[in-house]
Amino acid sequence: MQDNECQPVEIDKYKDIFLGQVVHSKDEAYNLYQEHGFKMGFSVRKGKELYYDNDKKNTRLKDFYCSKQGFKNNEPEGEIASKVAYQRADSRTNCKAMVRFNVSKDGEWRITKFIMDHNHEFVPLEQRHLLRSFRKVSEAKGGLIKSMVNAGMKVTNIWNYLGEEVGGYDKLGMTMKDMHNFVYTEKMKLIEAGDAQSLVNHLQNRQAQDAMFYYSVQLDQESRLTNVFWRDGKSRVDYDCFGDVVVFDTTYRTNKYNLICAPFVGVNHHGQNVMFGCAFLSNETSISFNWLFKVFLESMGNKQPKTIFTDQDGAMAKAIGEVMPNTTHRLCLWHISKNAPSHLGGDLKSDQKFQSLFRKCMSGCDSKEEFESTWSDMINEYKLQNHTWLSGMYKIRHKWSTAYSKDVFSADIKSSQRSESTNSVLGDITGKTTGLSQFILAFEKMVNKWRQLETEKEFKNSQSMPPRIINISETLRQASMIYTHKIFKLFLNEYLTGTGGSTSKDIGGSDNLSYHEVSSNHMSNKKHIVTFDSSATSISCSCRKFNTMGILCSHALRIYNIKGILRIPDQYFFRRWSKKARSVVYDHIHESAKEDSLSKNAMNNDGGDYMILYRNAIMKFFYNLVLDSQEHKETQQIMWKLLYNGAQSVQQCISELNLNLKETTSDNNFTQNEDTEHAAICNPLPAQTKGMSYTRKKGHFEKRKGSTTKEKQPKKKKKKDNFCSINSSMDGPSNVHSNIDNTLNVPFTSFGAPPIPFTSMLQGTNSLVQESSNHRFPPSSAFQDRQALERN
Repeated sequence: MQDNECQPVEIDKYKDIFLGQVVHSKDEAYNLYQEHGFKMGFSVRKGKELYYDNDKKNTRLKDFYCSKQGFKNNEPEGEIASKVAYQRADSRTNCKAMVRFNVSKDGEWRITKFIMDHNHEFVPLEQRHLLRSFRKVSEAKGGLIKSMVNAGMKVTNIWNYLGEEVGGYDKLGMTMKDMHNFVYTEKMKLIEAGDAQSLVNHLQNRQAQDAMFYYSVQLDQESRLTNVFWRDGKSRVDYDCFGDVVVFDTTYRTNKYNLICAPFVGVNHHGQNVMFGCAFLSNETSISFNWLFKVFLESMGNKQPKTIFTDQDGAMAKAIGEVMPNTTHRLCLWHISKNAPSHLGGDLKSDQKFQSLFRKCMSGCDSKEEFESTWSDMINEYKLQNHTWLSGMYKIRHKWSTAYSKDVFSADIKSSQRSESTNSVLGDITGKTTGLSQFILAFEKMVNKWRQLETEKEFKNSQSMPPRIINISETLRQASMIYTHKIFKLFLNEYLTGTGGSTSKDIGGSDNLSYHEVSSNHMSNKKHIVTFDSSATSISCSCRKFNTMGILCSHALRIYNIKGILRIPDQYFFRRWSKKARSVVYDHIHESAKEDSLSKNAMNNDGGDYMILYRNAIMKFFYNLVLDSQEHKETQQIMWKLLYNGAQSVQQCISELNLNLKETTSDNNFTQNEDTEHAAICNPLPAQTKGMSYTRKKGHFEKRKGSTTKEKQPKKKKKKDNFCSINSSMDGPSNVHSNIDNTLNVPFTSFGAPPIPFTSMLQGTNSLVQESSNHRFPPSSAFQDRQALERN
């Protein structure tokens, strides 16, 4: 490191200050009083300034105050501002200490007034490095911080590194909050208004083309884009089919703006990646993640995944626990393996035995007891009882060791292949100058390529059968008819291992139950217990592969084979792995309720669950039909005929049931807000984070609730404190609620979209929702054309 990159702040040299003293610039005057303030123990604020002939380049008089001058304003105009001011800590005491400089026309700055008396205690020497006027991110340190952030380092790690370099945090000349604010401000400087507006325009155009498209944009008080999430209609269908396991990865960052790119990825019935949605985030705090997960679930009908894989991040874990309480949070083993060498010493990194034991703890233990034994052996052998990182990992072992997730469905993925492939592809589609709108176009191209590969797999599965090796096996014939080629290969491997590569023996039983010990020929020391119930032909194994993967293990298949059961019960074929995983059939409500684990009480309530279940199923079914029929006029004619006849039959049935059609459909209608269509994202300005106060000690941002009503415009010339989040979708719930953005300490409002009737969806009605703030977007050209057609 060069000497000028990171130097400790010198705090032991001061200048005297006295009446009549002369300096030659505003900066010299400020620094003179600031150094005096540090010597005494108080912070400094810039005050009144007068000019010659109203020329602001020609100063006549300048005051500098003690930072405790005046009183806190607890009653600013506007309800939201009042809440912010009320929660802000009060540091003012109306201190009269100050210094005044009179400036001659020759540029001579002379002290003509100097009040030294303060009405408050001074800050002790050991705390003076925290004085606000003394804290500053210098140009050299700022450049170093930006370089480290661009290299992928987190602010916390940069803070720790620089603290070590200068010999202590008190010599850095800034706090961690200052560093966070600096990083955020630099990000905001890079987001160009044209690029952000182009992104929003693109999302609007996509929604005009895709009735099930959903997006949510979050802006700061300057109407600058901070966070955004989007997903298309196909992603919603994919999530309904394969949303039981989600991989959420935040390790990739866009190069131009350094925003966090956060894709939601799943795995389909061919073992391929599917994209559920993607987001740009300006920071990695629990409040940002909280907002994102809420928006994600809202876009997916509030259906929580069974399991979500992420990297190790405390803020993310907190948000998942709050927003997805019914979801099992697992840590990505790929990230752990990638980060482990940086936490382990040189000897451990190269020790093959240690690596083998650690890998076994991650994914090679069949039970909690085996994990505890292996971990204990590893710690004791290498004397690692006081190793900080390993001790921390042991405390959260239930999140990363597969021994603790045997009863949780995870599609048997450790998320490694998902993270590696996604990061690789994202890295390929962007360059150092890629903007937001450029990125989303490349991103959509990547997702379309994924979907084309799936289409090819679907075609292959519909036109051919996988090789069974043993053609006369009824079990393999049954599995080949149900499973996709990819999953059948996994099943075939289990079947061959069970029937020809393992041994078993009976170890007892009672009534209809029998117990069997099964071991593989190549690992005879590992034994698994299989329980078979002859009355129901049900089976379970201690390895619990079926619980985590959804296909039967070799041990269970061996016992089925020995018992002469050649056709496996249907309950052991998961629909998500079958060739028909994407087929949607709306069965009787009792069957649908059973599949979705809805209770009878939920079925007998006011009908909310019934309608949600019905609406989601019918919309998904017709959405697929619309996509399949759009290419040919013949199929389009069939669809129009189907819809016309169906509408006639429904109306006739409603009349016979003596229902009021108007009352039935009124809840699903909504009003288009014309105001929303005529707004634009303002030109970006650097975020004004300097000097903001926070009431929370954890982190550098604060969650605050904002009013959803319009605030009276202040008469004074000051910026409007308004944070806006706009949700736009065709199938979101109808609500207006407050969200909190933690980037700047100001409130904002979020708006949700009401449910849209299917007839409106077919007509392509845009669903931008009514907005009660002044942040608005101009209409896209596609949207305007559609609205004109509908009015005609």
